[in-house]
Amino acid sequence: MKLRQIEVLHAILQTGSVTGAAKLLNVSQPSVSTVLQHTESQLGMQLFERAGGRLKASPEAEALFPEISDIFRRVNRVSQNARALAQGRLGRINVAGTLALSNGYIVDAVSIFTKTHPDVDVTIHALQTPDIIERVVARELNLGVCYGGINHSGLETEELAKGAMICVMPDHHPLARKSHVEITDIAGETIITYDDGDWLRAKVESLFDEFDLQPNLSLQVSQTITAIRLVHQGVGLALVEPFYFAAVQPPGLVARPIRPVQQLSAELIRPTDVVESAALSAFVDILRSVARGDRRQG
Repeated sequence: MKLRQIEVLHAILQTGSVTGAAKLLNVSQPSVSTVLQHTESQLGMQLFERAGGRLKASPEAEALFPEISDIFRRVNRVSQNARALAQGRLGRINVAGTLALSNGYIVDAVSIFTKTHPDVDVTIHALQTPDIIERVVARELNLGVCYGGINHSGLETEELAKGAMICVMPDHHPLARKSHVEITDIAGETIITYDDGDWLRAKVESLFDEFDLQPNLSLQVSQTITAIRLVHQGVGLALVEPFYFAAVQPPGLVARPIRPVQQLSAELIRPTDVVESAALSAFVDILRSVARGDRRQG
């Protein structure tokens, strides 16, 4: 049986007449009669009997009715989902960032997005930059958010935010009164920063090298969040990237720009030549707004 035949049988079962089915389907009465006759001939059995001016379903037709109704429930679900997809209310988004960026900008953007798009499935991954690049290029991820400087033929890049290395300290620290911190100001402090395997460590070391200083880098971490928690515990000052602190703004701590300036950027990466869904485009708009510092959406 073809879908058109099932559609006609469903309409007759609903209305109890060929005339009613024709009106429901917005077609002529003869066309419904023709489809019914063809279907009964094809199946080799009578599906309806005329009783009191109405068509009464045969036991065979009654047995088919649950299956036919289920088909139309699924067809209607497809139609509803198609409309929802077109309006950006349904879909799936896979986004990844470094741990700092996924727990900062991405979490903020997702929390806003899900309030207006509750039926869109969102998965957040915290990965290393090389893994993010590989999986976005392979189209396993819709989006990635990484530190800048990425150049790959399979990616489109967009700068989300600019910043510079910061010094994080308790809000009662004497240096908190300054608008910025010179690298010479913290030469005698216990410095919490990235370990030797992190590319941000080279940026930190270059700050001290310029002044031929030997800092106390006895506390080394792999993630910004760890450095900030250690500052909160009062064990030192942190030299870290700026984006996580800007997103979470931890109470009791302040961040001051460090001099000389070490510029950084956060970039959005997407696979090339991909048409975005309405839901994904809406999420990207929110992510851009969050990176600009606007959290009033939603």
